[in-house]
Amino acid sequence: MAVWGWVAVAALGYLLGGCAIGWKKHWSERGLQALLAVSTGVLLAVAILGMLPHGLAESPNGIPWVLAGLLAACGLQRWLGKRKQEKAAHSPGAMWGALTGMGIHAFFEGVALGVGFHADARLGLAVLSALVLHKIPEGVAIASLAVADGRRKKAMAAVGILAASTALGTGAALAAAEISAAGIPLLFSAGILLYIAGTELWPAVNRKRGWGGLVWLLSGILLYGLLGWGSELLAPADAHSHTHHAVSPPSGASSSHDSHHHAPLEVPGGLPVPSVEMKVEPDAKGGWNIHLSTSHFRFAPERVNGPHRPGEGHAHLYVDDRKIARLYAPWFHLDSLPPGTHTLRVELNSNDHRPLTHRGKIIEDTVTLSVR
Repeated sequence: MAVWGWVAVAALGYLLGGCAIGWKKHWSERGLQALLAVSTGVLLAVAILGMLPHGLAESPNGIPWVLAGLLAACGLQRWLGKRKQEKAAHSPGAMWGALTGMGIHAFFEGVALGVGFHADARLGLAVLSALVLHKIPEGVAIASLAVADGRRKKAMAAVGILAASTALGTGAALAAAEISAAGIPLLFSAGILLYIAGTELWPAVNRKRGWGGLVWLLSGILLYGLLGWGSELLAPADAHSHTHHAVSPPSGASSSHDSHHHAPLEVPGGLPVPSVEMKVEPDAKGGWNIHLSTSHFRFAPERVNGPHRPGEGHAHLYVDDRKIARLYAPWFHLDSLPPGTHTLRVELNSNDHRPLTHRGKIIEDTVTLSVR
């Protein structure tokens, strides 16, 4: 399903909550509180166990963007909250004031949803599951205020505005993800989710005495783990490889691994396209240090020979069209090269050793090196 299809699913949470008021005026406070607590746990897990490791793997120096996300969410919410209070002084109803704050909340959640799907479909689904869970009680809340203000007919309009705010946030996130450095939108969104979960949702969970809220919150964290994202995104992606390799002069006989034995794998439309950039620097004690910078791709040595998973795998290194190594980490040391001009090429491969392609072209990078 395309990203916008999942946005529609998230919006259904508001609509279900709004319609629920039409079916029943008073709903179990305990049930709504449980939904809120579970969604809080999932959002915390998404931010800390998913977005932070994933974003830092792509932008190791991007941690200030987490703070930027926190401050942006806090600043905008406080600014609009002040305006909301000023309006409330001249208005007998609370619905539109609450709608303003919840609309900003929904916009930022849409940002997180869009960034999650742009980075990894599984991460996007984790965000989606949390949003749907707490959009239902939010829909109930805003529709209840509308009914209390004698505006029953406008209840659905209110939940529609919240749904549109979510879609607007997703659109803004997708646009920003196309023009910004890899990892930055993820880290910025992690800050947003930490603000929402830590300052809005978690305090609401803590208002109720007893251990029930904490149990449901921990259930939300467990739900994230059961979905499989925790172990996948916490796997180290930046561990240095200590493998060394020397390249002997080419002989007349070709190596058994000089050419591909696996059909290329095209990156499906709608998924982020991985990329790779190779840098080669001389080592002070001899040889060359090779560093690979990737986006929308993580090295997954623990899954080698396993089934293909979008956005992960390993790389193959070629020197003068001869494969010399399989890389499971961004760093590799090449001990020696014979004198002359050499072409180094690296290509991204899936877990099952198929070279990744986009629009029929292998996802690779090439560097020409002169050795004296």
